[in-house]
Amino acid sequence: MKIEKDNVKMTQIRWQIPIVLMISLMVSYLDRMNISFALPMIAKDYGWTVAETGKYGGLLMSVFFIGYGIATIFLSPLGERFGAKKSIITVVILFSVVTCLQAPFGMMLAALVAIRVLLGVVSGIHGPMMGVLTEKWFPVNERSRANSIWFCGIFAAMILAPVVVVPVCNLVGWKMMFVVIGLGGMIIAVPLLKLFIYERPEDHPRIARTEIDYIQQGRLAEYRRENSHTFAGNIKFLWQRKVFWLVVILGIMNNVIAFGLVSWMPTFFTEGRKLPFSDLVYATSLPYVLSIVGALTWAYFGDKTNKRGYISCVAFLATGVMVYLAATTASIPLIICFFAATIFFNASYNANEIAFIQWIVPSERTGTGIGIYLGISLMLGGGFGPVVVGGVVSATGSYDYGLAALALVCAVCSVLSFLLGRAVKY
Repeated sequence: MKIEKDNVKMTQIRWQIPIVLMISLMVSYLDRMNISFALPMIAKDYGWTVAETGKYGGLLMSVFFIGYGIATIFLSPLGERFGAKKSIITVVILFSVVTCLQAPFGMMLAALVAIRVLLGVVSGIHGPMMGVLTEKWFPVNERSRANSIWFCGIFAAMILAPVVVVPVCNLVGWKMMFVVIGLGGMIIAVPLLKLFIYERPEDHPRIARTEIDYIQQGRLAEYRRENSHTFAGNIKFLWQRKVFWLVVILGIMNNVIAFGLVSWMPTFFTEGRKLPFSDLVYATSLPYVLSIVGALTWAYFGDKTNKRGYISCVAFLATGVMVYLAATTASIPLIICFFAATIFFNASYNANEIAFIQWIVPSERTGTGIGIYLGISLMLGGGFGPVVVGGVVSATGSYDYGLAALALVCAVCSVLSFLLGRAVKY
């Protein structure tokens, strides 16, 4: 679809939306993934062996996704009725407070597990509501780029996590780290969301009429022909669309790769390669710089070519090769390079996954569709990713085998991406 622009009069207000959403997502991911970087300290204080670290560490990192998945699926319709902006602000406040609760209960494993589940619950509708906003604010030919901008909040958190979490852990201990990260993120994100996010383009006081017309022209009219439906009706609607469930299955397996990798990378370096804890800053942050480059690059080509599935097919093959090389190499500089390449190629699917849902699902069902997609894919993929790697580590006593197993998952994802490329026609 060719969309005409008025290059003289049209404002560019819409691009501030994903930038601010990126900051809120960065804060969210710092809160949820800080435990990965604190795990070596936690394991030491608990006195865990390698096998116990694999077992209990995998549990702590995965239970988040149980609460997250359930909340994302069942609370997304409520978030749409409440309003995307209000929902996101509420979510940021709640997950910041829950993050702080990990400090007083840190040495009680059962309580820590329960808090991680609760953190997932209160974070659940964050992603779907961001998808709702980008669907409202962007024409279809810009959505991959818009989604990839706010999605880069994940990668920004992965870059900042070792830079922030490791020094804070060394300064105040891993328990008080949760308070510092939780409150700091809320102070940063909430004012920005209040000031710069608007529910609809029409609500913004400084947007030009030409930009509103451009956005509306690029939103597919057939998506708005559906009448309102109940949650059960939405489930029935989605159940009948096989391509939606192909995206879900691919999302599950992609999250097994992504969260299996990010959850165990710090421990892989400190325990598997005996890297000093203080050196995690450069070993784990530098590779994720390329994730931002990758997400924006793949999103650009996805929007320009509409060959998103085929692009991911090739990228997953490259991801598998790179993660295998990283897991079987002894040289720290080479491992960092291979991890960087792994993350660059893996960003291909992340850059385009929400655009698939926004294309498949009618606009009034966007929040529910994204919620169900993220809920299932993150609950299962994010939940099993750390456990799968941790299980292999526990069974073999080797962090190498744990990460190398992810290469097999990449091969399957490549095949599924090819099938998705054939199924989704723009």
